[in-house]
Order: sequence, then structure tokens, then C-alpha cells
Amino acid sequence: MKPYHIVFTTINYPTVINNLYDNIQRYDHLHQVKLWVIGDNKTPSECRQLAEATTEKGLETVYLGIEEQDEWGKRCNDFYSRIPYNNETRRNIGYLCALEDKCEIMISIDDDNFPVDDCDFIGSHSKTGQSWNNSIIREETGFHNVCEYLEFQPSRAIYPRGYPFRLRGQKNESQFIPSEPDMRIGVTAGLWLLDPDIDATTWLNGRVSGIRYQGEALQVLAQNTWTPINTQNTSIVRELIPAFLCIPMGWPVPGGSIQRYGDIWGGYFLQSLMQNTTYLAAFGDPIVEHRRNPHDYIDDLRYEYWGMILTDWLLELLKSRFSPKSPVIAERVQELAEFLKNTAIPELPAWCPDEIAGFLTWTEGNLRTWGKACQQFL
Repeated sequence: MKPYHIVFTTINYPTVINNLYDNIQRYDHLHQVKLWVIGDNKTPSECRQLAEATTEKGLETVYLGIEEQDEWGKRCNDFYSRIPYNNETRRNIGYLCALEDKCEIMISIDDDNFPVDDCDFIGSHSKTGQSWNNSIIREETGFHNVCEYLEFQPSRAIYPRGYPFRLRGQKNESQFIPSEPDMRIGVTAGLWLLDPDIDATTWLNGRVSGIRYQGEALQVLAQNTWTPINTQNTSIVRELIPAFLCIPMGWPVPGGSIQRYGDIWGGYFLQSLMQNTTYLAAFGDPIVEHRRNPHDYIDDLRYEYWGMILTDWLLELLKSRFSPKSPVIAERVQELAEFLKNTAIPELPAWCPDEIAGFLTWTEGNLRTWGKACQQFL
């Protein structure tokens, strides 16, 4: 069994596979890594050929087209039937495949996340799962802005996609405190140069480029200090994969559909489910170049709108009212589903249209069926 499984979904010809191969081969990890490429309706047929050629070179690469996914999905159809086609949350299928194939560490990337030559991509992610007995970062606000460790051109204050709007304009005021004994790194959010992961409101204020990471190789957060965790260059221990659902998007709302916050809400759900466990969230290396696929920022704003304005409300609710009890992560996912049903939905802000309650009800069901699917493969 190979300990490190990389998962991404694509509708493009994924040249990132070649870069991954070069980095993994350069640092002598080919024998440790398996790559899952999850296709969609628009994925070019040449993607399968590239996967086969990469396997022949020594990096085991599995391409799952829609036909293979539909067949595989019969094994957990209650969950599979909820994943939209033409949606980046199809990566969840790859998560389940990695879980079934006994991965120790799963690494989620996007197809435009390119490892940098001078950073051992797998070696850096191998710190996930290791024990941590050093200091950890605590913020009075409960949130930490990882973009403060990136140098940008032009220079300006930048906040990652999903960072609370009520805290934008404030700088980190980090307190370094000792960690509790016997803690482990449960998830590592590697950062990105070139195009940072920022929301449409930030992009519409002018282009910005990350040119340098200026932090320590690994920095670790206290459990009560959160940061946006996306699906770009993020590694997680297998025990926490049930807590790492990329929330299915595409629910119809006024102005279109809610999109582009599935990974952000999934990352915050993960951190809420890690409370009072032995797991900590870290950030830093490995660094990737985010060579962002073309985007229309006005369209992005339309898709992100409801995610953006609901996230502050959701975080306040999770921080103040949600306290999972079970020692089993998959059971905690069921507790989170109950919390959405019994607390979040009844307490939606009055300005929310009915469709938002529908979206949260759908999300509750997605969490329940996802948790049960994970239990099949743990």
C-alpha cells in the first residue's frame, strides 16, 4: 500500500500531472505515491492517456471517468447520487477511493496547483500526521490570516477566501502558547504563490500576485484559532477524511446558484469537528504556484455571493454553539448534521430567502450520507 494519495478533479488537460511527476521523482517518492484524477463530463479524453503514460513512468495514476464513477458510486449510492456533475465537488469520489485504498495521508490539490522545484512536495506534506509538542498560534479573535506570510505585488492587505469579513482590516496579533501533550498535525494547508486563493471582491479591487512566502516551514494553530482551509495543496490524515467533505455546491439561489464555497465550508466544518481531539491544523510548506485557470470575476462574485455573506454567520454559530462529543470522527459528522438541522436552519438570518434553508437541508443530508460512506471504507 502506498501511504500518500493525491486527489484532484479536472475538466482540462491536466499538465500538472507532469509537474507532479517531476517533483515526486526528483525527491525519490515515486514508490510512495498514488494519484487519483477524477474526470467530469467536459474532461478531454486525452486525460486518460496521460494518466496511463504517467503510470508507465513509475507514478501510479488512476483516471476515473464518469462511467467508472457511476459504476463505483453504486456502492454508496445514497451519497453518490447527491454529487452534481460538472462540479468540482466530484473530488469527494477520489477521497473515498483513497480512503478505501488505505492511504495514510491524502493530499487534495486543484489542477492548477504546480509544485515549485525547490520544495519537496511529498516530503513537506509528510509532516501531516506527525506529533507536535512545540508552540502553537492563538488569536483573541479566533481567526488567523495566513496571507500575512505572503509578499504580494502590488503590496496590499490580502485575506484568504472565506476569511471573516468582520475581521478584515485587522492584523494578526499572535500569541504563542505551548501545545497540549500528545498532539498531532491532522491537516496541513500548504500555501500558494502567483495567484492567491482570494475571493471575487478582492480580485475586483485589482490583480495581485504572491511572490514570496516569508513564514516558517510549518506553523501550527491552536484548536480555537481557525483559518480558511481549502482543497488546494492540503493534506490530511486518513482518520480525519470523514471530517473533510468538500460540500457539494450548485443549489439554486436568487441570481443563479451557490458555488465556490464547498471547500471553505468543508474546511471550517473540519476545524469544528477537530475540537477537543488530539489533532491540530498547520500551514506553510509545501508551496505551490497557483497558475489560475481563466476566471470571470463578475461571474465569480455572483457564484460566491451567498457563501460570502453567510460565512460570518455560520462561523459565529459553529464557534459559540457547536461542541461535538463522540470520540469517533464519523459519528461527529452526524452530530454536525444534527446541528445544522436543529440549530442552524431554524436560526437562519431573516434576510435569507427560502432557498438557503433548502441548501442547508441538502447539506445536512450530504453530511449524513458522506459520513456513512466513509464508514464503509475506514
